[in-house]
Amino acid sequence: ASRDGASLWGYLTAPRNAPAQGAPLVVFPHGGPEVRDYYGFDREVQFYASRGYLVFQPQFRGSRGFGLEFAHAGRRQWGQRMQDDITDGVRHLIESGRVDPARICIVGHSYGGDAALAGATLTPDLYACAVGVNGVYDLPQMLRWEAQEGGRRSASLDYWRNSIGDPSADRAMLEAASPRQQVAAARAPILIVAADQDETVPVEQPRD
Repeated sequence: ASRDGASLWGYLTAPRNAPAQGAPLVVFPHGGPEVRDYYGFDREVQFYASRGYLVFQPQFRGSRGFGLEFAHAGRRQWGQRMQDDITDGVRHLIESGRVDPARICIVGHSYGGDAALAGATLTPDLYACAVGVNGVYDLPQMLRWEAQEGGRRSASLDYWRNSIGDPSADRAMLEAASPRQQVAAARAPILIVAADQDETVPVEQPRD
């Protein structure tokens, strides 16, 4: 259960011979954010598990596949409710005893990269490390880029305004939720991976 009483769930992949208590954990939030994870083979999840980590894939509000209300509950909640859902899932695993609270890393691609670095900056005591792969780290900058690329009347910009927020009216909220703006709070080591061929997230996001 989330801090506001919502019922949440996720996938937990355990390596063979995983300890019953005190295992290291990789938190692996999906991208999108309006997509979801599925039960089945995931090469990155299996890679981490093969190295001895539990791997947690939270299905936070904003994820697709659980009804429109659940998906829409994540809109304009980057770094807020969606991040809280990830945090609450991690804390549940800590409280269960299965996870060593000193050995938790958060890793993500695209929106998951935003969630990874938001985890490191907004909840700096929770994670021992963070990895962002082509993530969105500055929300106002991302909206400006969308406007430049597609035009201020484009369907793409309209979608991202609904998903992220309005760059003018919501500016304070967006800056508070942007890992780039909050990076001084980070304490754990951070690895940022960038690719200049990504057609969704501009390479300026990880570079900056």
